[in-house]
Amino acid sequence: MAIVYLNGRYVQAARAKVSAFDRGFSYGDGLFETIRAYAGWVFGLERHLARLKKGADQIGIPFKGDVGKWRQVMGELLRRNRLQAADASLRLTVTRGPDVLGSLLPPAAPPSPTLLLVARPLDAGIAERQQVGIGAVTVHWGSPFNPLQIKSLDYLYNMLAMAQAHREGAQEALFADRDGCVVEGATSNLFSFSKGVLTTPPLSSGLLPGITRDVIIGLAKKEGLTVSEAPVYLSDLLAVDEAFLTGSLKEITPLIAIDGCKIGTGSPGPVTHHLQQRYRAAVEKERAQGVRGAKPPTPPLRKGGTGGFEGCEARGTKP
Repeated sequence: MAIVYLNGRYVQAARAKVSAFDRGFSYGDGLFETIRAYAGWVFGLERHLARLKKGADQIGIPFKGDVGKWRQVMGELLRRNRLQAADASLRLTVTRGPDVLGSLLPPAAPPSPTLLLVARPLDAGIAERQQVGIGAVTVHWGSPFNPLQIKSLDYLYNMLAMAQAHREGAQEALFADRDGCVVEGATSNLFSFSKGVLTTPPLSSGLLPGITRDVIIGLAKKEGLTVSEAPVYLSDLLAVDEAFLTGSLKEITPLIAIDGCKIGTGSPGPVTHHLQQRYRAAVEKERAQGVRGAKPPTPPLRKGGTGGFEGCEARGTKP
C-alpha cells in the first residue's frame, strides 16, 4: 500500500486525512512542486525548494525550505514505497491549512500549514515521447496567466486545456495570448530553435519560471548556443527548424506538431537530441556529487522580467 508524508508523519495513503476546512481544498490556497527522482536522487531539489519558499513568502504561508531535511524525508518516502532504485515523481504540496470561519480572506491568526508529500512511479510513457516527440494544440485564453509567477494549486485551466488536447489527439496544450504569442504549455515551458538561435518566451510574459527551463538555458549557453528570451509568435513557431518542451518529469520532450501542422521535419531535431544528452549528463553529475557527499552548486533563481512584454507589448498586451 502506498505511503505518503503528511504533516511530519509517514502514513498509509488510504489513512491520510486533511481537514474538510483546509483552505487548499476550499480556495486553492496553496502551492506545490513536482520533482523527479533518479534512482533515489532528487534532482534540482534546492531550486525547487527555493521556488516554493519564494512563492510561500509572497502569499504569506510559512515554509522552511531546509534542503537537508527534505532530501532525507524524500529519500525515506521513496524507500518506503520501494521506489529508491527507480525513476519516480514526487509532489510536495503546502497549503495555508484549515480555517473554520470559512472567510475568503486569510485568517488573522498565524496559519498552520498543511504539508503533503507523495511519491509515485514515473510515467512509463515519458521515455518513448522523448524519443519520438509529441503534438500539441493551442488554447487561446488570454493573458497574463500567472502574474505572481508562483506554482499555485489553481490548475483548473491547465487541466481543462490538457483535456482539450487529449480530445484532439495531442499530448500537450500551448497557451497563446490575444496577440498570438505562445506563452507556455499547460505542463511545460517552450523552446524553439531556428537560424542558430534557441528562443524561449520571456518571464515577463506571465509564464511559470520552470526549474528545467532555467537549467536548459544555462546548459545551452555552456554549449555555445545563442539563447534569446523573447516573444514566440505562433506563426513563427510553425516555421522553426525544431522545438521542444521542458518540465521536471518530461525533461526535454520534442515538439513535432502544433494543431496538426508539422514543425520542421516532423521529427526530433539534432539540437533537441544534443540538449537531451547534456541534461542527462547534468543529472548524473549532480547525483554523483550528492552520493559522494559533495554539495552540488546551485545557481540562484532567475528573477522575473521587469520590462514590458517586448515584441508583444507593441501590439497592446499588458505585461
